[in-house]
Amino acid sequence: MKGGRGFFILLLGVWSILFILSIGLGEEEFLKRGRSEGIPFLSGGVGIRERELLNEMGKGYSLKMVFSNKRGEYLTDIVVRVLDSREKVILTTVSNGPWLFIDLPEGVYALEASFMANRKKIGGVEIKRGAQKVISFQWE
Repeated sequence: MKGGRGFFILLLGVWSILFILSIGLGEEEFLKRGRSEGIPFLSGGVGIRERELLNEMGKGYSLKMVFSNKRGEYLTDIVVRVLDSREKVILTTVSNGPWLFIDLPEGVYALEASFMANRKKIGGVEIKRGAQKVISFQWE
């Protein structure tokens, strides 16, 4: 009887560890990493754990974009375009979550974000070396 109970407890412990690891892996798999025209980006942020992870990973990126509605609820699947000072599109992506980090070189850019066919644009975004610029987009 004691051997059966010990085996059950061991099996329960192993199952618990595997379950916890699978949750962590699932969150990391949702993060989207990419590169467009040599510019790296990282998006995600669905859930508190993923935002904590993204905050750490995104520290070295020069731009952080945040997407929400007016009630403060985060949005995802945002189409983003970055334009250089000549209005040439240098990056296009779809954000996997409410946070998008882009490592842009120093310069002035225009940012476009579209949510459900509602496009917003912010021009004159100055990116400086050694600092992270945070830009928020909100929709109704």
